Amino acid sequence: MKHRVLFAIAAAALLVVPTVLAPEADARYKPSSGMDFFSPQQEVQAGQQASADVRRKMRVLPDSDPISRYVQRLGGELASHAPGQRWPYNFHVVDDKAINAFALPGGPVYINMGAINAADNEGQLAGVMAHEISHVVQRHATRAASRQIMAQAPLSIVGGMLGGSAGAQLARLGISFGVGSYFLRNSRKAESEADLIGTDIMYDTGYDPRQMAVFFEKLQAQGGARAPQFLSDHPNPGNRASAVMDEVSTLPRRSGYRGDSSEFPKIKQLASGHR
Repeated sequence: MKHRVLFAIAAAALLVVPTVLAPEADARYKPSSGMDFFSPQQEVQAGQQASADVRRKMRVLPDSDPISRYVQRLGGELASHAPGQRWPYNFHVVDDKAINAFALPGGPVYINMGAINAADNEGQLAGVMAHEISHVVQRHATRAASRQIMAQAPLSIVGGMLGGSAGAQLARLGISFGVGSYFLRNSRKAESEADLIGTDIMYDTGYDPRQMAVFFEKLQAQGGARAPQFLSDHPNPGNRASAVMDEVSTLPRRSGYRGDSSEFPKIKQLASGHR
């Protein structure tokens, strides 16, 4: 009899839990979808080709460098909480003092040394990386390219892109995802989406999502001719901090967030020593 009572209580609890959790789960930002002519395989291929272009044109630290290893570990942890398609994320450090970061189609993420130096804490650096991971999640680059293709290409070319390699068609249309590419400069809508998805990724990884907004607002405050390059590639969607706070309010309450790892101050010191 006692076991029957306990079973009934457990069964009732299972019925109650979904109704308690569902509102919070449903409140989370729902990523948008859109037209994309690239298959996942083509997207990864495009990102690999663009990554080779980055390495030809920019100084990228070797993967064995302690700063690279740290960024790879932090990025891998954040990417494990990214929603949607399981892209082959990989993380790299550009030896450049400019405050910037960018993501390529299919998973490559590059963080400038300047962004590491500008971060006051690990949460702010995690925010930059979560934001870039979110551009990959949303396939922002290939969706923008698909809109361009649709606007200028005959249907026969569009149809051809749906199967096989997209390399020849992209070259013929003048579309590239390499350094300085138009398709790596995001719209305000794309920036807003990356902020909100990045908020959820940071929360799920244990970091305070508000630190992402704090970092971006600090860059915005610099303004003028010395405004960081990051702002030209990542335009402020407006009310960035309040949008992040609104998203945080939809998530379950947390008593505390992760602080800096023991590695962070060491990495900051190493980064500041780079020329």
